Formats: sequence, C-alpha cells, structure tokens
Amino acid sequence: MKLRSLLGKTTLAVAMSASLVMAPAALAQKHIKQNLSQLVNKADSILTGSVVSVTDGFDNRQRPYTEVTVKVESDVKGKVDHDGLYTFRQFGLTEPRSMGNGKVYLGVSPQGFASWTEGEHIIAFMNPEMGGLTSTVGLEQGKFVIQNGKVINELGNQGLFDDMDTSALTAEQQNLLTTPGAVDAIAFLQLVDSLAEVK
Repeated sequence: MKLRSLLGKTTLAVAMSASLVMAPAALAQKHIKQNLSQLVNKADSILTGSVVSVTDGFDNRQRPYTEVTVKVESDVKGKVDHDGLYTFRQFGLTEPRSMGNGKVYLGVSPQGFASWTEGEHIIAFMNPEMGGLTSTVGLEQGKFVIQNGKVINELGNQGLFDDMDTSALTAEQQNLLTTPGAVDAIAFLQLVDSLAEVK
C-alpha cells in the first residue's frame, strides 16, 4: 500500500514537472513587458471576435491544453477569414482534473496565461502555432476584452503604451496613449490598424 501511494505521488510529481518544462518560452514572455507596438509587430494574427467555446483535455502527446474557439469578426493581419471560426490550443487545463484513480492532475494553465470565457468579446494578438500549441503574444498582455465600448487587457492596460514611437500617429491616437485603464474600442482598433500598416 505504501508503494502504491509512493508511486502515485511520483507520477503526480513527474506530471507537474513535465507541465512546467513544456511551457518555458511562454512563461518567459510573462516577464517581458510589451507595449502595443510590440504586440502588433510580434503577432501572427490580430483577431476580433467572440469566444464561442472553451474546453480542455490532453493531446496525443499527453500535454494538457485549453482549447478556445473564436467566431472571428476580423483579423487585422488578414490571415484568418472573417465570419469564420478560429480554434487554438493553449498550454494547460482550465482547472485541476480528477484522473478517476484517486489522483488529481494539477497541470492548469500557468499564472500569467490569458484566461478565456465563453461569450466574451475579445481582441487577441496571437503567436504562431508551434507543435500544436499557441498563446497570445505577451500572454495576458495580448488578450483584451471589449465591454461597454471599451477595451482592456488582464493587466488593466498597464504599460501598454509605454515607450511607443508616436511620430506617425494622429493627435487623436496620441491622446489615446495618455488614457489610463480601459480605452475606447474603436479608437484602439484604429490605432492597431495604423501600427500594423507601418510594419
């Protein structure tokens, strides 16, 4: 009985270690503050749309994932068709999962990863897919929720406009950069369009 308990603890520890090893590049992004210009530059696609489903599971390599499907309204970079569905997998489960053998798998998405909720209206700056998994650029920095005509990321837009080159921006866009917290969604998307054209 003690051996079985020890093996169970070992299996859980190995699973947790594997979870931490598999996402080092994404975790490193959390500690790099990125402004809006950098998010635009690094994004493979910049989607606006609504989250229609959020599920989780394990892929054929036994990696935990959260699968998100977005009903796309537009992609600033033109890579994803509007009015289509865009599905991606982010590392980690949405919540701990019972494995049915008395053990609980704890490999949830690491702190700092973007969180997703069905029905929310979002703007997502997506990294390219690598090995079947992806994330938003800058993790929680690159996922914004649109609500009541305003847009804000999970960090409250903190640092979003720091150290940006404003020389090519209109006066209205430059004013947006001095607004703390949530900003007007239309003005924000116009600024994103402008930044994408400059690249």
